[in-house]
Amino acid sequence: MEQPDINDLMTVEPLTDAELDALATADLALEAQDGREPKRQTAGQETGVGHAKRLVTRARRHRTYDLRNVPHAVALIKPLPRRGEVIHAVMGGDFAAWDLVPAILDLAARPADELFIATLGFNGTNNGHLCQLLDQGAIRKAHILASDYFAKTDPSTFKPAQEHLAARGVQLVSARNHAKVIGLAFEPTEFYVIEGSANLRSCNNLEQFTLTNDRDLYRFHQTWIHNIT
Repeated sequence: MEQPDINDLMTVEPLTDAELDALATADLALEAQDGREPKRQTAGQETGVGHAKRLVTRARRHRTYDLRNVPHAVALIKPLPRRGEVIHAVMGGDFAAWDLVPAILDLAARPADELFIATLGFNGTNNGHLCQLLDQGAIRKAHILASDYFAKTDPSTFKPAQEHLAARGVQLVSARNHAKVIGLAFEPTEFYVIEGSANLRSCNNLEQFTLTNDRDLYRFHQTWIHNIT
């Protein structure tokens, strides 16, 4: 006998609960007519639960972040500069500018009191990870300045990020900005400033930056970014 094609089996409609119950009842009746002892009912039949059932629900989306490149950033800036010191570095495409933020948090080993960022653009992963750090208390407050060009050409990234950050008390605004600066303050003594050529999102070009631990430089950039945001 020719075996049925698997695709034909996949298209057969499953029996309903009522149809399965009817078949089971008919089977028991036939066994009684033959003089045989009826088969014992299933647990589902005895309890009235019926046949196995399932519930399909829509779970909340779980977002994960690829932090495999953060150790490259840690290796480049470790140890963090002491007050008044400056690190000059070249990035070779093995990590993004955003990775410097969790790298500094990791090396500082305590929450940052404030983060400010000026950038041309970013991506959804950058923003999602920032929201996670805010929710975890690793960053207590933040101010983000992006470019008008980015906000207008990539609204599908900018608008949701603006809403998600606003829900966490963070201002994300755009202006005619091309500056790339990141500041992380660990009151009352450590004030790290990253000045460089790279945007937050990944880039496979050579980029340069300086990492400075200086309160006055931090206040300088903090002031003009705050005035906009």
